[in-house]
Amino acid sequence: MADPVSSRSLRHRRLAILVAALAAVTALACWGAYRWAEAEARAALTLNGDQRLGLYASSIRNAVGRYDYLPFLVARDHEVLDLLDAPSETRRDAVNRRLETANEAAGSAALYVVNRSGLALAASNWADPAQSFVGQTYDFRPYFRQAVESGSGRYFGIGVTTGLPGYFLSHAVHRGEALIGVAVVKIDLEPLQRDWAAGGERVLVTDENGIVFLSSHADWKYRALRPLPDVVKARLAQTRQYDRSEPAPLGLRDGPLAENGARLVSLPDPLSHGARHAYLMQELPLPEFGWTIRFLSDLEPVKAQAAGAAVLTAMGILLLAAALALGWQRRQTLRLQQEARVTLERRVEERTAELLTANRVLREAQEELVQAGKLAALGQMSAALAHEINQPLAAIRTFVASTRLLAERGETAMVRDNLAMIGDLAERMAVLSGHLKDFARKGPARVEAVPVARAMDRALALLASRLREEEVQVEQSIPPDARVRGDAVRLEQVFVNLLRNAADAMAKCEERCLTLTADRSSEGWEIRIRDTGTGIAEAHQFQLFDPFFTTKEVGQGLGLGLSLSYGIVRDFGGTLRAENNPEGGACFVVQLPEAQ
Repeated sequence: MADPVSSRSLRHRRLAILVAALAAVTALACWGAYRWAEAEARAALTLNGDQRLGLYASSIRNAVGRYDYLPFLVARDHEVLDLLDAPSETRRDAVNRRLETANEAAGSAALYVVNRSGLALAASNWADPAQSFVGQTYDFRPYFRQAVESGSGRYFGIGVTTGLPGYFLSHAVHRGEALIGVAVVKIDLEPLQRDWAAGGERVLVTDENGIVFLSSHADWKYRALRPLPDVVKARLAQTRQYDRSEPAPLGLRDGPLAENGARLVSLPDPLSHGARHAYLMQELPLPEFGWTIRFLSDLEPVKAQAAGAAVLTAMGILLLAAALALGWQRRQTLRLQQEARVTLERRVEERTAELLTANRVLREAQEELVQAGKLAALGQMSAALAHEINQPLAAIRTFVASTRLLAERGETAMVRDNLAMIGDLAERMAVLSGHLKDFARKGPARVEAVPVARAMDRALALLASRLREEEVQVEQSIPPDARVRGDAVRLEQVFVNLLRNAADAMAKCEERCLTLTADRSSEGWEIRIRDTGTGIAEAHQFQLFDPFFTTKEVGQGLGLGLSLSYGIVRDFGGTLRAENNPEGGACFVVQLPEAQ
């Protein structure tokens, strides 16, 4: 008869061997699954990176190519030739204005002409003494030397006069066979970077020295991928390509090469001191510029996907092993398994029923909370609407009182005018009451050509009594030809909200001045409302346009005005932003498309 102790020990040894074998198989399969999933995810990242690099290259070429013709045309302008041939104040003034007009029409950053010694004789920014290129010497700039030596030049650098970065295109100006000067156009590439940053991707462009000058991340700009040799530092100091600052190393560390020429790299993690973040870097050269575009793909999702595949593989193997073990034991434990299964199913059903009940109670509670929130919001909106209608009602009462006196005097014409104004104010109140509804559900708007000056005058008329009482000085400079695409009443509502906020901000200030201007821009009309109030706190910069956000005391406002105004301007295809004035106070900028 077998010894029970010996038999039990043998079973334990067999079980230990099976567990060790299962662990080895599981580890090997997990490693293979991890490597396979990692390779697949990297291949997808590489394909996406190639596509993105192609798009970025096209955007750069388009941004520069649209201005290629400008230096060539300027170099053949007869007034420019006359100025370079025989400079005079009269010719300089004529060319300045000609370049200013051409620069505005083309949308470039600057357009200027230098003589053969590198002295700027005329520029599109001649009217700005602080930024004007006129009288500055640029013979040390590579784009000037390239144009002198080969007829044309290309160069990216920070402006030595303005301190603003840009891409310079130059073309030699000849009178017959003689070189008499160089025509230069400066292109602003900052919009490209803003688009890249808005897309949330990591892209950077480096020059022939490996210095980042365009990037979706501002803290990467003007930094070198690798330490610069002394000869390069000396050349940069001479040409002042990046002003007088020496580009600091970016901290890039190269890793092994991956598929399709991509490379694994790492950069310091700004959120964790001393830590580094891994990326897959892909490159695309732009030989016509001497640049290289680099696209960085975050490898954390790749690791997570590979780890998930390894975990799933381990779970699959363990489940298979469990199934085999259960099959082996089935004949011996069929009855016990059946009972356990029935018990488990009953518990699962009970637990499922409990979860369903809990979910139903949770949904009901959530619906009640949402409904309570809607009712609270409706109450706040009603209060805001009553406040917005209060001044038109006061105006209506005034018009009614004056209309009685006029009717008694028999002045019919003025009675009709007052009744028309009463009707207009009543209509305006009806429209104002719909703005809060538009905040919750977008409604149709009447898109038409709206004169900005008239809309601003009507908004000022609604606030005239308050502005007089608080002794607010209004300085208005809006051209009569400023017409934007939108809805007149809604635009008036935007102005009313912004003017009221400005008045509130100046309530405790000694100097109360409102400055209202409108200037034409490349995107339409830019309307600015400046005040001399307390300005905008840095902590509130990103919350100004959130619904129900307000810095006023309880009962002074619900925080809906700016949110409603933002939605109205956005519906018209425009933008609304806030900034602080350098001399103090806040400035709200309404950008709207021009009415054709």
